[in-house]
Amino acid sequence: MKRKDIRFILMILFMLFGIIISIQFRSVLDANKDKPSIVYQIESLRDQLNTEKIIGSELREQIDEYIKKEEEYIKSIMNLSNDGLIEEWKNARFIAGLSDVKGNGVVIKINDAANFEEGSIDNYVVHDRDLVMVLNELKKAGAQAISINNERILSTTEIICAGPTVRINKNRYAVPFEIKAIGNPKKLYEAIVNSPIAMGFKDYGKVFEVREAKNIVIPKFSGDINNLVKGLEVVE
Repeated sequence: MKRKDIRFILMILFMLFGIIISIQFRSVLDANKDKPSIVYQIESLRDQLNTEKIIGSELREQIDEYIKKEEEYIKSIMNLSNDGLIEEWKNARFIAGLSDVKGNGVVIKINDAANFEEGSIDNYVVHDRDLVMVLNELKKAGAQAISINNERILSTTEIICAGPTVRINKNRYAVPFEIKAIGNPKKLYEAIVNSPIAMGFKDYGKVFEVREAKNIVIPKFSGDINNLVKGLEVVE
């Protein structure tokens, strides 16, 4: 076969190959033209998240308002019956974690590692079990009141991993976490800094910052207290 014939055949083949690629590329574009881009999807999800946060904040304000009205109603009834009863009621709420409290203690900041190195990625992120271990150390050191991201911790508080977030008192929270604890500042600080959990955090580059603080404010439990005692009966 002559060289000119070979060139002609190759030219035809390349043209056909180009046409096929062009048709395939066009079909892909047509198939995806109605689908939102990844960037658009991320922005849309971010807007939805912000909307849900606003709704959640408004609902929290409504709950606080209803709780305040309930407390005022109970106080008015107690004032009519017994002056000493209202003090007992306040003390019971204080002990149960249903009152805002203030005192000295420690503030702990926790976050995932900035860089993931070798091994499992689970070693570099904060899990529910990490938070539970920190809380146990604080309780052993005599913490009188504790909160995580301003969520009051009670004896019945559940801390459960929920995907990339952690559910605390049925509310979801993502890193970073801020744990506040009221108690003897030096005792709490030394117990946490010298704990195995602190060493574990540092080994994998996770953020674990502890500092003593004064006049720490820990809010009251803001959930439905009735759910905490549902199914329980008083033994006569």
